[in-house]
Amino acid sequence: MKQRELLALFALGLILLGLPLAVLGYQYWLRPALSPNRIIDIAARVPEQAGFAPDAIRVAVGETVTLRFASMDVTHGVAIGPGLGVDLGPIDPGQVKEITLSFDHPGIYTYYCTTWCSPDHWRMRGTIQVSDPANPDVVPAAQPDRVIEALIAEGIDIDAAHTPPAEHADISILAFQPSAQRGELVIAGGLDVPAELRDPVWRQSHTPAQALELLTGQNPATSERDRLDAIAYLWTQDTADEALATGKRFYNQNCAACHGQSGGGDGPAAATTAEEPVAFSDPGYMFERRSDVLYAKIRRGGMGTGMPNFGTLFTPEETWALVRYLWTLTFGTPPRTHTG
Repeated sequence: MKQRELLALFALGLILLGLPLAVLGYQYWLRPALSPNRIIDIAARVPEQAGFAPDAIRVAVGETVTLRFASMDVTHGVAIGPGLGVDLGPIDPGQVKEITLSFDHPGIYTYYCTTWCSPDHWRMRGTIQVSDPANPDVVPAAQPDRVIEALIAEGIDIDAAHTPPAEHADISILAFQPSAQRGELVIAGGLDVPAELRDPVWRQSHTPAQALELLTGQNPATSERDRLDAIAYLWTQDTADEALATGKRFYNQNCAACHGQSGGGDGPAAATTAEEPVAFSDPGYMFERRSDVLYAKIRRGGMGTGMPNFGTLFTPEETWALVRYLWTLTFGTPPRTHTG
């Protein structure tokens, strides 16, 4: 009996220890050895425990690699940008998700966490440096951002404290939320809209408050509510369905934790920021904001506010999609994309 019991215990030990060892051996030795391309394992831990490891990878142009992300503690989300469209979604503790890809051009890409995992969540970033095999030590220079350069040339201080001009002070105490839905009907009903307001380039570099001055001059007998609703429509009409979906996804993944799901500045992490997060749903605040300044803030980060830069995560086009989504938090969904 004793011999049989020992054999049974030995067999059980082989199962309990051997199977996990076999799995680990396959994952971390045999599979990489047999794979036709390089496999890179990346462990994800909360930033207080070092974040991604490794947090820097070098890849050659044209090289196919498989990146395998494993969550070691809490649920993390992983995406890679800018412009790659890679989003692995949430990765639960002990789970592994992978992506196989190659890069056509030299550059620097960023893998980052999309799930609020800790107060230092924004530090969950790693870089992929893609180099030209002919010049492996040459790092491509970052391209200048024309929007930010134009703001600097204009003398706009992106980090200036926001104080509404006296003539616009009443906008900060609006008794109602301007509506893009109603604004479409107002314009269709014959409101005289100045040419500047119909120009998306002009709207990009001017505030809704400035538009209100022009609209009032052209329509002095129209109610203020109608004029404000018209502006709400004008500021959201360029938001195509695809861009709206992209902006919403980026907002929910990267902004809602602080700024709130509906843009109220009341996200679960709002209390951890150096400054109170902006409420994009507040028309009194947003009426004094320029789209190009919002764009610059997103790409460069908010100095002194604790807001990180997102220029290393999003392309300029993706950033504009996010800006346009912010305006829908203020004014509502554009009529042609409204579903409810």
